[in-house]
Amino acid sequence: MKERRELTERQATQVARALADPTRLSILRTLLQHGELSCGELAERFPIAQSTVSHHLNALMQAELVAMRKQGQHHYFRAQRDTLCAFARWLAALDEPECENIPL
Repeated sequence: MKERRELTERQATQVARALADPTRLSILRTLLQHGELSCGELAERFPIAQSTVSHHLNALMQAELVAMRKQGQHHYFRAQRDTLCAFARWLAALDEPECENIPL
């Protein structure tokens, strides 16, 4: 059984900063929907240069929201769901008693 990941305050802040950018959030959403994609495949889906996509991917990797594997000259990226889930738990724990009383 895989151990549940927890984030430190510093890690959670880094994740929040990475997700605050609309393009990075869209890139992460795309990876969550499509699994693993190359930088070039991602660049085809966004109206920005491949170098800009690469910049955003680096920020997402620094926050451990995206992982990369290299195959030949290509780099493939996938979302790291454990970090995203850990961030969701961290957010929920900020004011957990109050959040339990809010109807969904």
